[in-house]
Amino acid sequence: MTKKQKQMYQEAEALRQLLWETLAGKKFKLHCGHHITFGQQLGNDLTLYNGAKNKGFVVICSLCGY
Repeated sequence: MTKKQKQMYQEAEALRQLLWETLAGKKFKLHCGHHITFGQQLGNDLTLYNGAKNKGFVVICSLCGY
């Protein structure tokens, strides 16, 4: 990867902040059938497949991701 390409990427903290501001307190049913509530300590962790099989994102819990 070139120096110019590396400069195009933001730090992980920017993604964390974006997700927190957008999703905190919201509840979702995942593709695996499990549920998540963002911002709760006992909520499921996520596994996110980026562009999986031309379907865009596939979002499942980390237990089903193993």
